[in-house]
Amino acid sequence: MNGLFAEQGVDVEILDPSGGPDNVVRVGSGHSDFALTSVQHYLSARAEHGDIPARFVAVVVQRSPIGALVPATSSVREPADLSGLRVGGDAANPQVIEFMATLDHLGIGRPALVELSPGTGPAALARGEVDAIVALVDAMPRRRRQAGIDLRAVRIGRDDVYGSGVIASDGLPDELVEKVRAGVVAALEAQRLGPDAGLAQMADRYGDDRTDDAPEGWRMLQEFVFTDVPTGSMDADRWRTTLEFLCHARGFDVPAPESVYRPQFLLERVRH
Repeated sequence: MNGLFAEQGVDVEILDPSGGPDNVVRVGSGHSDFALTSVQHYLSARAEHGDIPARFVAVVVQRSPIGALVPATSSVREPADLSGLRVGGDAANPQVIEFMATLDHLGIGRPALVELSPGTGPAALARGEVDAIVALVDAMPRRRRQAGIDLRAVRIGRDDVYGSGVIASDGLPDELVEKVRAGVVAALEAQRLGPDAGLAQMADRYGDDRTDDAPEGWRMLQEFVFTDVPTGSMDADRWRTTLEFLCHARGFDVPAPESVYRPQFLLERVRH
């Protein structure tokens, strides 16, 4: 991967992520220059710490991959089938909030939420205590292994709501940001051509079982990364929709768009 950045004239050091909103805070505090993070984590960080001097410069996951995981034998095939069922999750979890708000947007009756502690969803699903659990659809391979039963993903996420992207410290010049942004896009395109690339390095770095799930998870995620717009691109209208939807769902004030993303990296600006 570093070779792709070197082609852009930059030398990068890949740091282990802090996890969740902490990655956003780390970039804002200057301890990291860039981070890959979800829009939800970014909004969580802002809700706790206020305006953060770090903004999105590229969108990686162009369409929300939020959904439900159900046993492979389940009769649930589409979002409407979830109405009235038992769905496991934490009511305060941003993914669960987005899940329920998306059902509201679709005009689908909400299922009954069964409160579950973090990490207990797959086992509860396997025991039949819930009919589905809330998750990003590409988490299915890992959750399937944790549950010990075959699962199927039912996606409900909105096509016009962003999932995740790259944030950059406000202190970095546009020229450097553009080079790193181009390296990220090149890495995504290279991964599309060779989905198993980097697995050995991943295993060496983390030494756990994540490599077993990564290729299948990536294949499930690709349709949300590579869409009808250029890879990594950002659109002002889509940002407006994303911020209004997610912030209203979570009871947050909608921030000024240009405090969330660098407008100079919007699609129409990049084209020119």
